Amino acid sequence: MAGAQRYPSILMFGCPGSGKGTQGAVLGCMPNLVHLAMGDIFRGLDPNTDIGREFRSYSTKGLLVPDELTIRVFRHHVDGLIQAGKLNLGYHALILDGIPRTVAQVQLLAEVIEVKKIIYLMIDDRDALVTRLAARASKSNRPDDADRKVIENRIDVYERETAPVLDAYPKKLIAKVNADQHPLAVLRDVAEALTAVVSAKL
Repeated sequence: MAGAQRYPSILMFGCPGSGKGTQGAVLGCMPNLVHLAMGDIFRGLDPNTDIGREFRSYSTKGLLVPDELTIRVFRHHVDGLIQAGKLNLGYHALILDGIPRTVAQVQLLAEVIEVKKIIYLMIDDRDALVTRLAARASKSNRPDDADRKVIENRIDVYERETAPVLDAYPKKLIAKVNADQHPLAVLRDVAEALTAVVSAKL
């Protein structure tokens, strides 16, 4: 990513099934906000490129993508958007979904993004979360994700590896939103949390 200036960014944070992708996609429809979901970026890699082949060497074996490669893929994608004229540092802010996922990624991204707000989508009822993930899996034709053991493992991985990311940022940046309500109600609360940030043009 060219230049020393960092991208103003809003982090969508929460456990699997909390609605990060849904809310991030809606926010990305706003004129000066660009939604970047790390999962979509990974899936969009050209398998015939060096970086695409490197990613597939992990994904096809069911292995977690290393932090360094994750950040490299992210920066490669953002550079492509800049070169295509789809991203302008002077105008756009990023809505980040699925990154940073570890404390190490927070450190690796420090010179790239300036976090203005963290939207923490919270669901305290674990059973409700499992039910939500199982329902989503059936709609997206991913039967493995409908297995309760698989879902429980995903939640455990999140709590062990991703939840600590919140502690890496000042608490004043974190806005807690109840995600266990209708998506429109969640959007209302998210919009309220972001109004001051966005109106200040980040």
